[in-house]
Amino acid sequence: MTSLRDLGLSSYEEKAYRGLLTLGSGTAEEISEASDVPMGRIYDVLSSLESQNVVRRQPGRHPRTYVAVEPDRAVDRLLTARSRDLQRQQTQYETVAAEVLAQLETIAPMEGHFWPATVGQDEIADLLADRLDAATENLVITATTTAGGLFGFEEVYARTINRLADTLKRGVSVRFLFTDRLVEEMPDSLVAELDRLLDVHEDFELRTTATLYNTYDVVDEKNICVYVANPFNQNSILGTVQVNDKSMVQSVQDQWQPQWKSATGI
Repeated sequence: MTSLRDLGLSSYEEKAYRGLLTLGSGTAEEISEASDVPMGRIYDVLSSLESQNVVRRQPGRHPRTYVAVEPDRAVDRLLTARSRDLQRQQTQYETVAAEVLAQLETIAPMEGHFWPATVGQDEIADLLADRLDAATENLVITATTTAGGLFGFEEVYARTINRLADTLKRGVSVRFLFTDRLVEEMPDSLVAELDRLLDVHEDFELRTTATLYNTYDVVDEKNICVYVANPFNQNSILGTVQVNDKSMVQSVQDQWQPQWKSATGI
C-alpha cells in the first residue's frame, strides 16, 4: 500500500501529518496524542514537516499551534522535492559514470579488428572503395610502394578513381600523402586524372614525402586502417588492422601533421 513515506516522509512524519489533518489545528502535545508520535520526538518531527512545507505554524498563538497544509498542495510539494532529489542523483551518477569510464579506458584493450586479406588487387580496391564511401567529413590516405603499400596501385587507383570523385562531390575533405617513389611510378593516365580532380576540388590535396614507411588511412578522425605487409611476399598484404580508439587515432594524426606540413605539393 502506498503512503506518504513513498514521497519521502518518515513513519513519524506521516503519522503526525495525518493526525494534524484530523485535528484541523493543534499544539505539539495534541498532535502527539492524536498521532501516537512520542512527545520526546514530536518537536523534531514537526520541525521537519515545516521544512518540507507540509505543516505551518499559526502566528501569535501560545502555546505554539500547527496547521496541516491541504493534502493536494502537500503531495505536490513532496513530489517536487523528490523530483529535484532524483535530478541531483542523476547528475551525480552521470558524473561518476564519466569518471569511471575514463579510468577504465586507460586499462581496457583498444577497440579494433584485424581483417585478413586475400592476396589480390580486387580485395584491396574494394577495401579502399569502402573507406572512401565511409568518409563523411574528412579522409587522410598515406601510401608507399613498400611495407604494406597498395601493391598494384595502378589498378587499385584506376578502379577507385570514380569513387574518389564521388567522395569529393559529397564535400568530404581528402588529403593524400604519398612517397616520392610512388608518385614517380604512377602511370601518366592516373597522374592526369588526379591532376584533374586537384583542379576541380578545393578540398582535395596531394603531397609527397620521402619519410613515409607504411600505408594507412584515417576516416573522419575516428577510425584508422593500417595495411599490414606480408613479410614473405612484397607484392601482397596480410590484411588490415582497423582501430576506433580515439587516443590511437589522435596519436597517429599528431605525428602526421608535421609530415604533412613539410611535404611537397604537386
